[in-house]
Amino acid sequence: MKRLAILDMDGTLLDAQTVKVLCKEFGLKAELESIDRQANSLNAYKISEAIALLFLGLKAKDMEKVFDSIPIVNGAKAFVDFLKSNNFITAIVTDSYVFLASRLAKRLNIDIVKGNELEICNGTITGRITMPLGWEKQKDCLKKAICKLRVMRELAKENSVDINGILAVGDTKNDLCMVEKAKIGVAFRPKDPEITKVADITVQTDFFELIRKLKEFQPEWWIHDYSGQEINS
Repeated sequence: MKRLAILDMDGTLLDAQTVKVLCKEFGLKAELESIDRQANSLNAYKISEAIALLFLGLKAKDMEKVFDSIPIVNGAKAFVDFLKSNNFITAIVTDSYVFLASRLAKRLNIDIVKGNELEICNGTITGRITMPLGWEKQKDCLKKAICKLRVMRELAKENSVDINGILAVGDTKNDLCMVEKAKIGVAFRPKDPEITKVADITVQTDFFELIRKLKEFQPEWWIHDYSGQEINS
């Protein structure tokens, strides 16, 4: 049976938040902190618009270089291999930028990337952003730049995956809806207590811990281990 894994990127696959690393590298830390202080008065997608403007005039290649330096969490590639050997379609769904997340997806052999499109013209960031949104008809929503729950459902439909075949992995309350609604929801090194309350599994260390816990939690899903060998052979 075909299954789907939805993976958050910042703080989950990556050991840091992309925007914070970029702003620190390019001398924009104070500006980012000023925007963050408006989080209680602005909708979340408006925050994303304001952050995108910070990168106006930067070269995409310089941002890519900094992004590539962010450490990947231990065991991430083994975890993706484990999923794919067990007939999973894999997707990064992120509040960050597709042109950067696609680089990580290539390194980890992840199939799909969904996120914000930061406009690039002749190799230079324009400061404009196209956001998937998707929360418009939902109540009590955080109104983030991307509704990860909607993306999860759309990808399941597009790839003919039953809702009972979805795994979602995230670390903050921004991932709460998809973690709660997936068949198996994982709070991975959680930053917000809210996500642990809805998760089926909580992981504090790395992806090797997650592999072990998944085998215990839903043993019938896993025919092969991450190296491609039979689990019980």
